[in-house]
Amino acid sequence: MPERRVDDAAMAELFKPERTDNGLLVSIVGFDGSGKTTQIERVAEAIRATGREVVETRQPTDWYRELPQVRVFHDQGGSVEAAYILALLAAADRRRHVMEVINPALERGAAVLCDRYIYATLGVLVHRGVDFRFLATINQGIPRPDHAFYLRLPTDQLLRRLHERDGGKLQFEERSAERIESITRTYEELGAELVHIDGTATREEVTESILRHMRNG
Repeated sequence: MPERRVDDAAMAELFKPERTDNGLLVSIVGFDGSGKTTQIERVAEAIRATGREVVETRQPTDWYRELPQVRVFHDQGGSVEAAYILALLAAADRRRHVMEVINPALERGAAVLCDRYIYATLGVLVHRGVDFRFLATINQGIPRPDHAFYLRLPTDQLLRRLHERDGGKLQFEERSAERIESITRTYEELGAELVHIDGTATREEVTESILRHMRNG
């Protein structure tokens, strides 16, 4: 049995103790190809139908994604030392995004639907050798989502979807079942922090499952 990499105590201290806004923060996470973008669009449509403002956003933002060192790292792989540098860049990107986009929207009472949020950083960078406690410390104080969903699919289905979508243009982690499972293992180890949703269901069923959890949560 592999050693557990998630530190529950560090996870408990990651988010700021309480939120005083009237907004709604929802995160949807999953490996690429799991259907996150589709579900964010569908859930956003359902919330807008109630008359509420919805902000659709994602982390990391384009600022981080377009950095040359980030692009090379995700395309070709890299050292643990490089992963620690990227962890700091991702944390800075997250701080700016929270201050400029998420917090103002929450203060307005909007519903914020965030693709990935902190969870993808934990999954990818723990896989790349960055200590979980280090990641929790440098991201400490961000707002806790009201709901966080993990779209869970078997590795073979993820690989099939990725090849159908991107052909041979896969990123480093996407080219190996072992690397995919190393990343999704962190999502599994986060336990109750994420609500697991069966990503193999139809789009309509996945959306309804998410909305039902939100209504009952």
